[in-house]
Amino acid sequence: MAVASSESIKALRRTNQTMIVSRSSRLPRKKLLLATGDAICTALAMVAAVILRLGWSNGLEYLHARQTAILISWAVFTLAFYIGGLYESQKLQSVGKTVAAAMLSVSLGALLITGVFFAVLSIEIGRGIFLGFAVFVFVAVVCMRLLYVAASRHGFMSQRCLVIGTTSEARKAIELIRLNAHANLRILGLIHCGNDRDRVGKFFEDYPVLGTLDTLERFVELYDIERLVLAAGLDAEPVLLRQLRSFRYRGIELVDFVALSEELAQEIPLDHIDDEWLFMASMNNSRFHIRRLKRLTDILVSSVGLLVSALPAAVGAILVKLDSPGPIFYRQERLGRESIPFTLYKFRTMRADAESVSGPVWAIEDDPRITRVGKWLRKFRIDEIPQLFNVLMGNMSLVGPRPERDVFILKLSEKIPFYAERLLVPPGITGWAQVMYPYAASIEESRRKLQFDLYYIKHMSFFLDMYVLLKTSKTVLFGHERTRQPKPVPAAKPHPTDVKTETLFFDSATGSGATEGSETERRRRAQRPS
Repeated sequence: MAVASSESIKALRRTNQTMIVSRSSRLPRKKLLLATGDAICTALAMVAAVILRLGWSNGLEYLHARQTAILISWAVFTLAFYIGGLYESQKLQSVGKTVAAAMLSVSLGALLITGVFFAVLSIEIGRGIFLGFAVFVFVAVVCMRLLYVAASRHGFMSQRCLVIGTTSEARKAIELIRLNAHANLRILGLIHCGNDRDRVGKFFEDYPVLGTLDTLERFVELYDIERLVLAAGLDAEPVLLRQLRSFRYRGIELVDFVALSEELAQEIPLDHIDDEWLFMASMNNSRFHIRRLKRLTDILVSSVGLLVSALPAAVGAILVKLDSPGPIFYRQERLGRESIPFTLYKFRTMRADAESVSGPVWAIEDDPRITRVGKWLRKFRIDEIPQLFNVLMGNMSLVGPRPERDVFILKLSEKIPFYAERLLVPPGITGWAQVMYPYAASIEESRRKLQFDLYYIKHMSFFLDMYVLLKTSKTVLFGHERTRQPKPVPAAKPHPTDVKTETLFFDSATGSGATEGSETERRRRAQRPS
């Protein structure tokens, strides 16, 4: 009984930690601010183009008569900005990439507006006004992003953070923040958990170890901390939970490594979760969305999709037949929700005898078994159009984990923990893992994709599905975009002369003054290059 009671207490502690630090994904405030600025700039660009061309009096009459056109232009350009990549964090770090993305986005928006106005709505806009409009929009969005980058580098909307812990988990948390510099999380230092005060005053991953848990309160006030990152490991959890609970009621955010990964990388690290965490995550899902709204969306979108894609599907079928001998459609048994098998349909993109020698193997990005037409069909996802029939029949959903063959599921379930969780929801034509990490040709890559699948399973909602479909539309228009691991961006670090640790500024008993030895240490670090 004592053993069982001890295990129950440990499980409860893990569950309590999840309840404290794990939360739903937050809205990207900075990108929403950027999108709002783009919307304002687009409207002002139209006004400026009209006024400069026609003058105030005629220009105002022109704008009043074309209110519908202005609203449509705003909506089309907002969509074009997203498709062109103007909200991708990596492109915001480079002026060249920003300008290239702006040119692509404005060109795409101009083409879409031309098609909508002239072909559909029969709205005429003067060529001079339209050209001026496009130029003003281009200049405005580029200037907006240059201001955004400059403001970010000067700490605008950044959050001051302390990392609690000096373990390998703390090292992972720091690296994660470095890889996602766009999140503007500014680490000011670390707090050591333990009685070893020799760690205080030294550097950990280029950041100072400021103090211990005894002096955490002082550093929170000294630096006006807005977020605490828990990275001390399971052994320190009971003490941490008691000491940090009060910070939540003061408006200070608390996140552990799992919640930090959800927010910054949009994935769930498998090494940091257990069954209790998965149970708590399952309570986040909206049953209405899963049972009703998701199915209704699948039926409506797949029906429209079959009508819209009829022409490219017919062309694809003809090309498959002419390119290589074999059937037009590829049929294969996959496992759906709750491991129920179903037959998946796709256009054939490989040789008809692709597995006659090798047997079931993973497809890779440049698979030699893929036909010439198959490469083109895969690049623009045309090969997956027949799967819309699977969606209509209820075997699949539009968005969900990739459906796999039973032989691969059995193999991967033995090697990867919680892999069977993917079978709790309907598989999808596209999914969060597919748009974030397109190819998986090994156990390690499948493990990484599962982390994205678990994120989707926890946060699945109507809006997340729409976001995935919108990201997929970029692939359909421009081809596959393999996600690259971002390079670490050097984060702003406190200058050595500004480091305030408890050995320099706090006496362990009174909290004031500094010893002669600590002053010597401060001068020594002041000579260290930043």
